[in-house]
Amino acid sequence: MLDKKIAIVTGAGSGIGRAIAARLHAEGAHVVLAGRRRDKLQETAHLLGDRTLVVATDVTRPAEVQALADAASDFGGGKIDILVNNAGAMRFAPIENADEAHWQDMMDVNCWGPRRLMAAVLPAMRAAGGGSIVNIASIAGENAFPGAGAYGAAKRALRHISQVLAMEEAGHGIRVNVICPGVVEETELLQGAVPPDKQAQFLNTFAQVHPLGRNGKPDDVADAVLFFASAQSRWITGVVLPLDGGRHLASNRPKLD
Repeated sequence: MLDKKIAIVTGAGSGIGRAIAARLHAEGAHVVLAGRRRDKLQETAHLLGDRTLVVATDVTRPAEVQALADAASDFGGGKIDILVNNAGAMRFAPIENADEAHWQDMMDVNCWGPRRLMAAVLPAMRAAGGGSIVNIASIAGENAFPGAGAYGAAKRALRHISQVLAMEEAGHGIRVNVICPGVVEETELLQGAVPPDKQAQFLNTFAQVHPLGRNGKPDDVADAVLFFASAQSRWITGVVLPLDGGRHLASNRPKLD
């Protein structure tokens, strides 16, 4: 479905990002693998094989973001077709205890970083006659959860600017859509938010909260990204997709016998 398309995937060194990169690559895309850790990106490139380019990038650094966009454009002969903003960071802290550095970090990685990259790829996407941007937000940006004030606010802001950009760029054929995952297993995101000795309990607890009875897997997210990246969604833009096993429908009301 993506033959000869040029795609950038951030956070491609592990977990969801690696699964997304693999899915797009399997459908024929040439994939630019971006992230802070070059060694992890090289692992992904080795798994995928040819049609890949590794560009170590910290999305909080504007110069590195622009260098990524330039490298991807060169890789694609002047065009970029797909951008997946997946890189993120998650840490929890009560509003009372979350200091300025905590808020700045959550906003910079989860909102400003994607905004920088979206702006940087627009010229190449316009030159290509259109493109698809897929931003990975979170259910935490849709619902209130204790401790997720800064993280949730950043993801909610990402949703808003994504929809504004969808309106601004529709005339250029550039579509912008948002995916809001629930709890996804086999990722490194939880490591910064949940102590290692409590992660199993965390995952077991939240598996029961999703009405479909399980947490998500990286491939669940990759499948949704492929839909938004492909021509199958050619008349869809500005959409916010809950990808959470139905958790957005759930309430705190206990089950009744």
